Amino acid sequence: MIKATVGILTFNSAKYLNDCLNSVKSFREILVLDGGSTDQTLNIAKKYNCKIRKQPKKFKFKNNKIKDFSKLKDLILKLSNNDLVLFLDSDEILDKSILKKINFYSKSKISKKKYYSFLLGRFPVHKNKTITQKTIFYPNFQERLVYKSNIKNFTKPVHERPLPKNKNLVSKKIPNQSIKFPVNLNNQNLYKKYNYYYKIEKKMLLSNTNLFKRLNFILYRLLVIFKYIVQNFFFNSKVSDNDYKKFEKEHMKLNVYFSFKLLVNLFK
Repeated sequence: MIKATVGILTFNSAKYLNDCLNSVKSFREILVLDGGSTDQTLNIAKKYNCKIRKQPKKFKFKNNKIKDFSKLKDLILKLSNNDLVLFLDSDEILDKSILKKINFYSKSKISKKKYYSFLLGRFPVHKNKTITQKTIFYPNFQERLVYKSNIKNFTKPVHERPLPKNKNLVSKKIPNQSIKFPVNLNNQNLYKKYNYYYKIEKKMLLSNTNLFKRLNFILYRLLVIFKYIVQNFFFNSKVSDNDYKKFEKEHMKLNVYFSFKLLVNLFK
């Protein structure tokens, strides 16, 4: 067994959860924070002997959707019985190729003194095939594996990331495939997702009175817009599937649109 904890946030996640949990069954502890599922989510979690806890209401909207992902990840760190913690979404699958490395980092005292987090590559799955070619958005690398003893807390209510306890600790990027996830090509669902994140970011933005952080936010969003505009003109995806290419273009348009929308709110 890998001496590490897997933390998963669920809410009516039965469709993909079995595959997700099956990919991490070699971990010593699987911690599920559930948002009030009414489908088979909890029964599936029990089948894998997960430790199940409820998501506190103060971190959710009235419709049970999460309003502060950082607070929930902080709670997972608090509840974890192991120092090394892996965060997965309920529709993600951990690739077998990364298990040996995670097992190594769970035992390595040298790594624990040097690193606070590890960036894992996320690769989309379309038509039952993992897309390994570089596309506009994927693969992307996220800080999903952390030493909780080296983490101060997670920051930002959405697009959250861990903060190290001291400046000497660094993050390490693990190359190649680590996480796979199914792509939903439904543009309406994609819009709903962007709009959901936009509402959280807008609230965060308007409640922040720190001018320096606001200016940083403006700069970051402008860079995002510039990046995707440049990619749209000069980057040709090597993926041959036209439906997937259209999906990525829509992805990019929504990213630019909601970035502009957030910037407009800064000057109201």
